[in-house]
Amino acid sequence: MSAWKKYYPVIKWLILILSYGFLAYKIYEFIQSPSSASGWSDLSWRKWGWLLLAVAFMPINFLIETTKWRYLISSLEHLSFRKALRSVMSGYATGFFTPNRVGEYPGRAVYLQSNNRWQAITFGMVGTLAQTIIISLFGLFSFMLLMGHQQMPFLANKTLLMAIFIAEMTIAFSIYLSLPKLSHFFSRWNISVKVNTLLKWLSTFRSKQLAYVLLLAFGRYLVFCLQLYCMLRFCSIGINLWQGVVSISTFYLFLTFTPSIAFSEAAIRGSYAVIFVGMFSDNSVGIALAGVLVWFVNAVIPMIIGSVFFSKTKV
Repeated sequence: MSAWKKYYPVIKWLILILSYGFLAYKIYEFIQSPSSASGWSDLSWRKWGWLLLAVAFMPINFLIETTKWRYLISSLEHLSFRKALRSVMSGYATGFFTPNRVGEYPGRAVYLQSNNRWQAITFGMVGTLAQTIIISLFGLFSFMLLMGHQQMPFLANKTLLMAIFIAEMTIAFSIYLSLPKLSHFFSRWNISVKVNTLLKWLSTFRSKQLAYVLLLAFGRYLVFCLQLYCMLRFCSIGINLWQGVVSISTFYLFLTFTPSIAFSEAAIRGSYAVIFVGMFSDNSVGIALAGVLVWFVNAVIPMIIGSVFFSKTKV
């Protein structure tokens, strides 16, 4: 028996204990916060439809991410949709307490054959790159619009903003879709055995495949934005469509590039929501509560579901 197989049960249960321990701490911290009590008391039962709609987007998020993950690893190993879904959910559990969710893909890879796991993790990172590109493009454009809203002369020129946005999209998409060619080119340099192996794995993708992954990433991004908008409406934040688009896109931009651990994201989400959505509403408590609720739907509930699947995994 290898050392990995020997100690895997201990590691698995340690991950679960840490995840639930951190969750219990954050819930206790939230309950003790005076602002949370104030936020709940201001909610109207007539707006609970918005909360239900935000929660209804959760399985759509799972569907898109499972489709993306299954597609990325299809050249390595065929997973049924059910098994791929369990794999994705387990990743939520293992990524919950790791910095920037770096433990998510190793948690998913447990469901694959041992000789495919490292390559699957690498392929999963391609999906993360696609998601980051989508968030960055729309987030940067929205951030510039927000700054223009704050009467900054340089950013008030809408034509200039659109030109910058188109240039950003062209450069980002060109580099991303050229990833196989770039990987093949750099693999000739013989940097190291591990780096060359990784580059050879990446060079197996085709531009058409990467474009499809990017499309799925865009779909997931729309789900995230709609969820937060629904939560804001649930928390009585009256913003129009334009205000919602620019503030929410900027919110996700800063959230993506802020080093964090999933269990601590509640405070970060609440703070960023207050900063950017707060440009259009004075209800800081309601805005912060909306950010926390989205964290609960997109991080806590998936972690709880995923922990059930992860507890049953073997290597």
